[in-house]
Amino acid sequence: MSLKVQNIQAGYGDKAIIGEVSFEVQPGTILGLFGHNGAGKSTTLRAVLGSLPISSGEIYLDSKRIDHLPISDRIEAGIRLLPEGRGVFVGLTVEENLSVVAEANLRGATAGIQTEEIYELFPILKDKRHSLAGGMSGGQQQQLAFGLTILGSPRCVLLEEPSVGLQPDLVEDLFSHFRRICTQYNIAAVLIEHKITSALKIVDNVLILNSGQVVFHEDVNVTRNTDIWGYF
Repeated sequence: MSLKVQNIQAGYGDKAIIGEVSFEVQPGTILGLFGHNGAGKSTTLRAVLGSLPISSGEIYLDSKRIDHLPISDRIEAGIRLLPEGRGVFVGLTVEENLSVVAEANLRGATAGIQTEEIYELFPILKDKRHSLAGGMSGGQQQQLAFGLTILGSPRCVLLEEPSVGLQPDLVEDLFSHFRRICTQYNIAAVLIEHKITSALKIVDNVLILNSGQVVFHEDVNVTRNTDIWGYF
């Protein structure tokens, strides 16, 4: 087991945004986390990452409880976040971006995903290693952002609206990278995405939130044969 979220509740001040949310994500699989705006998707990711404390429930990574840990310890344990937008240093080159994150995530370790592996996974980054990240296309920046996210030893990657600002053909290409890499490196992933038709091509399971509550939770085969739009 990689990530287990059990009956968590979280919110801001006295206002609860999510309540009794539970799910599991096994290594090498992707959970699609869907819902309308304000349904609690981003709140759920923040609770897993640790930037928002939970008021009740439990969170486990590889069977170890982590909900009491600060963000830094959760990241060290293997939780990674690809935030909405471009999670890159636009004023640095591709090589400098990777070097900065590798210094933090690898710290000289020979285990885990190394910089050269990122270049192998995303050949365009090797071609543009001396180019400023801010001068690359949106799709290329998102490939770099994902590469930065998985440097080191990720156990679970949280993907927040990675398709924002990308053309449809680039979304399909980026999603195929997500699927291949999660399978190849046995990484669990939680994907928040509004382009649900595209997301359904790569996820293994689907969870839909409505007003902070889980209203649908099935594997992708059941989901494809269900009129899920009524759950939004």
